[in-house]
Amino acid sequence: MITVFTPSWNRRNTLTGLYETLLKQDTKDFEWLIVDDGSKDNTEEYIRELQKENKIKINYIYKENGGKLSAYNVGLDNAKGDIFLCIDSDDILKENVLKRIESDFKSISNNEEIAGIMYVQNYIDNKEKTIGTLFPSDGLVDTYYNIYNKHKVSGDKLIVFKTKIAKEYHFPIIEGEKFVPEALVYNRVSKKHKFMCMNYVTSYKEYLQDGYSNNYFKLVKRNPLGNMLYYRELFDIKHSTYNVYGYLLFGIYGKKKFRELLKEHPAKIRVCLLYIPTILVSKIKK
Repeated sequence: MITVFTPSWNRRNTLTGLYETLLKQDTKDFEWLIVDDGSKDNTEEYIRELQKENKIKINYIYKENGGKLSAYNVGLDNAKGDIFLCIDSDDILKENVLKRIESDFKSISNNEEIAGIMYVQNYIDNKEKTIGTLFPSDGLVDTYYNIYNKHKVSGDKLIVFKTKIAKEYHFPIIEGEKFVPEALVYNRVSKKHKFMCMNYVTSYKEYLQDGYSNNYFKLVKRNPLGNMLYYRELFDIKHSTYNVYGYLLFGIYGKKKFRELLKEHPAKIRVCLLYIPTILVSKIKK
């Protein structure tokens, strides 16, 4: 069974589109798991009405607002399917795509090295246009980090996990913050697992004005310690000076003292050399 997981916060007006595409699937062997991250727009009343229709299996969970990734953790803990597909509340699935995903997963079910499958996404307002680039080849198997850095793939992809593996990788919760880059967890997955890549369109994505993607720098600046952790762990994969700079920049935004930054990073000489220049950049970069 597939768990179609949707984290939602004040998205009552966009959930209808996703629901309608779930009704157009060629299998009913899935659950729609919605984790409501403290919405104030009657999302719960709307979902309760959909549950009464009883057209698909819907599991609704309400939680106090803590950010999308805390909602993701709750979704992982409550997923009943053996396949875990996360799709945002303002996106939609392609018609009759879930059976195709089930079939693709049969080919990797016995391969413990593969955590899941990455699929292509297109734009909602231009369904023939791919977000970013295609994969170099169908069936490419590599780590998340290599897919984007070695193979130069770009753009948001739909990442579908084997649930048992996804449950090993919860997002870290940092006190006082509500966001860490999703790539932080996917890079952690890269240490043990790979993904299969398929140039098959599974979903259509919309970038809302108040969404994560359109407000990314403001978002990470408001949640600097999560981004500092991202660059710290990215340095373990690639020992670049840029990754030291990113670590320092967001550490400074997070009001970390120099001795803390120095202690927590292995490239101590580069931390010392870059610290003052990065302070100057932090005062300029808005």
